[in-house]
Amino acid sequence: MLPCLQPLCNLNSYPLEVDTLATTEEKAIAAINAAEALAISNIQLIRELKSIIPKPFDKLTDVAVQTNTAGVQAVAGLERKAVRKTSKASRAASKKLGKALRQANSKLRTKSGKLRKGKTQADVMRLAQRLRKKM
Repeated sequence: MLPCLQPLCNLNSYPLEVDTLATTEEKAIAAINAAEALAISNIQLIRELKSIIPKPFDKLTDVAVQTNTAGVQAVAGLERKAVRKTSKASRAASKKLGKALRQANSKLRTKSGKLRKGKTQADVMRLAQRLRKKM
């Protein structure tokens, strides 16, 4: 294998593995970090392959590599800032709604999982919202 291709082939160096208990925000930030690392490694590959490029274009590739590196880092930084943390209150409300939905589904569905006669999914959601208010 060519030494310049090793960074692309060695995927173990990237933090692609995400904890299953991580929050959605943490997963989004991990994905942004992985994409940034991959983009920067591709730019480094271009930098290493510069020896193949004819001399008149050498200065252009330097400028392009520097611009792309700065651009990738700027975009990744903005994406990280855009990821919003879920507030404690909304997480609690979401957990309560999940519990209420389980209760509402158990009341309005038969053993086989079909909705009871005359009931719709809207009825399930209305009941769940009512149950959540009582919690």
